[in-house]
Amino acid sequence: MKLFDVRSVPSGVDAALARVENPRHRHLLKNYRRHALLEVSGFWEDILVPAMIVDDPLYRISERGQTTVCEGMAEVRGFYSKVVGESNNVFGALEEEVAVSDYGIFIEAVFAQILRGDDPALADEGADPQRTYQVSHNFAAAWPYRDGRLYGEFIYEDFGSWRVDEVDASALTTPEQARAILAPYLAESPLSEIEEGLKLFEDGVR
Repeated sequence: MKLFDVRSVPSGVDAALARVENPRHRHLLKNYRRHALLEVSGFWEDILVPAMIVDDPLYRISERGQTTVCEGMAEVRGFYSKVVGESNNVFGALEEEVAVSDYGIFIEAVFAQILRGDDPALADEGADPQRTYQVSHNFAAAWPYRDGRLYGEFIYEDFGSWRVDEVDASALTTPEQARAILAPYLAESPLSEIEEGLKLFEDGVR
């Protein structure tokens, strides 16, 4: 069984960047890369700066039979604050395919998160509070963009793919560890690169 490794967070988008040449599409991929690294590192407020996201975003996240809708910046801000505040931001793909078009980013992935047995997400799974588990599931997502900035996240889980496997406790990565491990990856995706890329979307630029 493949285990989630936080170092793999940018792997899917890096593979896409290696084959995509369109400058505008590359900008969207770079935005996605920085966004993912910021989120898993816990720097959620840096996702919500004007160069990265529109002023009035829309999120629709369907998971475990429930759909969370966040309309507007205040609700999106509250969503990230809760996720990071509860230390639920260390997650990522075991397998990920990333595609891009003028519309935005498209993702198909097997996503995973490693949790202690007493985590609320495992409350109905018969987990031993003293043990460690990897939760994985398949999902597809569309991330639409407007003029080079993220408009929203529309995430759709394959609920039937939900899987829980016991793993060794050493597989668990804390938020503090994730932030340290991902620091060099994040340094490769500076905000200045995103700001420069927005010039591609100015009138008359193609």
